[in-house]
Amino acid sequence: MWHTMFFLRLLVVLQCCAPIRADPMQLRLNKCTTTQLNDLENVEALTSLTLSNCSLSQLKNAFFMRYSQLLTLELQHLSLTELEDYALHGLTRLQSLSLAHNNIHELKSWSEEPLVALTSLDISYNLLKQLPAKSFKRYPQLQKLNLSHNLIERLELDSFYGLFHLKHLELNGNHLQLIESIYFQDLHRLYSLTLQHNQINHIESASFESNTYLRTLLLENNQISSIQFLQERGLARLVHLNLSRNLISKLDSSGFAKNSELQHLDLSYNALKQLHNDSFSGLDSLECLNVSHNSIVHINGDCLKPLSTLQQVDMSFNGLSTLPDELFHSGSQLKVIDIAHNQLVKLEPTFLSHLINLNQLKLAGNQLEEASWLQHVSPALNRMALRVDLSSNYIKSLNLSSLVSFEHVNLADNHWDCTWLIRNMLRTPPATLGFNRSWPMLSAWTDDLLNVRGVDCFDGQRDQSIVLLDVGVDRQQQVHSCNCEASGDDVIPLTPSLTWPKIRTDRFDSRSVIIWMLVAIALAFAGLRWGQRFMDRKEHSGNHKNTRGVNTIKVDVESQRLKNDRER
Repeated sequence: MWHTMFFLRLLVVLQCCAPIRADPMQLRLNKCTTTQLNDLENVEALTSLTLSNCSLSQLKNAFFMRYSQLLTLELQHLSLTELEDYALHGLTRLQSLSLAHNNIHELKSWSEEPLVALTSLDISYNLLKQLPAKSFKRYPQLQKLNLSHNLIERLELDSFYGLFHLKHLELNGNHLQLIESIYFQDLHRLYSLTLQHNQINHIESASFESNTYLRTLLLENNQISSIQFLQERGLARLVHLNLSRNLISKLDSSGFAKNSELQHLDLSYNALKQLHNDSFSGLDSLECLNVSHNSIVHINGDCLKPLSTLQQVDMSFNGLSTLPDELFHSGSQLKVIDIAHNQLVKLEPTFLSHLINLNQLKLAGNQLEEASWLQHVSPALNRMALRVDLSSNYIKSLNLSSLVSFEHVNLADNHWDCTWLIRNMLRTPPATLGFNRSWPMLSAWTDDLLNVRGVDCFDGQRDQSIVLLDVGVDRQQQVHSCNCEASGDDVIPLTPSLTWPKIRTDRFDSRSVIIWMLVAIALAFAGLRWGQRFMDRKEHSGNHKNTRGVNTIKVDVESQRLKNDRER
């Protein structure tokens, strides 16, 4: 018995700390202990070591002295709280180090001599609150530094001293409130900087003056209200700028004057109300513009004119009720236009007349009542490559023959006139037109809700709706997914019985129907009563006639008997 227990315990230990060596030069350990690490043999030639979920709350000095050939070291999810001053001593060939997802609260050099080969350092998801001056002086070749998701509130003057080769710096997910001009002054080769998900409300002038190589700057999810800092010469080569989810309420006329190389600009989820003719002046290379989820109610006609290279524009989820006729006349390179979920009632006939590269037009969730402007697209536009979304508008009817040449037109959930819809549904509409929308239905042959496809229309005179549903596809899918064997005697209906949605009707019509039903019931009862009386009278008259016939027969018989007696 004790042999069996010993074997099971040994098996558990082996599973808890089982080295995984897909490559003899690499080692991955999970749920290990310090003793087991010290007992490992033949580690001198390892080039990669990964430890995860191990019981290592502290690393002693020269802990990895035997791993002199390591190039990659990952110490993640170890609950590490402290590394002694020289815990990484001896790793002179180390190129990548990750200490992510631990409880480290103090940053040190952790080596007696510089780690001259280290190019990537990840200390994300720890408890760092500050970065002392010259914290990284032992890593002179560092190119990528990840300090995201810590508790950093402020940086020191020389926090990044000596990092002359640093290209990528991640500080997102911290508690920074102010970006001072001294923070990044020594990072002359910085290529990307992530500062999103902080509490930044102000960026001092000259904060990026020395970062002339900066190409990507991410500042979403902060409390920035001014873009004055963009006028610094250090951001002249910026390509990607994300300012979404901030407090920006207006764009200065010269706000982007020095960002001539910017290609992607995200201003979504701010407080913008207007876009003026000079709001985007200077953005000569812009390709993607996102101003969705703002409060924009007015756009000037020449607002997008400086953006000659614009390919995608997103203005969805704003308060636009009208669009200038000339808004997209200078956007010959536009491929995607998204103006969904606004309050547009009408579009001018020449709305699309100058667009020759358009392949997506999104206008869902507006208040459009007609789509005649689709007949005035540019002759040079490839209609077979254009997808249009006009769902959830107020369109009652349109010329379907003018839409069949497009790749696809989504017309679902509009206010179709019933007479027009029924007349056009007598023939199967082209596959390029989509009328159907999802309807949740209850079925007799399943307990689950079915999302069947259907199209509804409105009869304006009676204020009613007619719903046409196509459950064939859902029924076929249900039959194919069934693992049971149906008997030959059971007949499965083609369309199941459905619980139809409640359709709104006029109250006067409902009362009228009820009154007429009561009148009909009363007339039916009166008719039955009259019929019963008629049958009773008829039966009584028949009985009276039968009685007279019997008496007559009796008299005749008696007369015949008397006559016979006389003759005798």
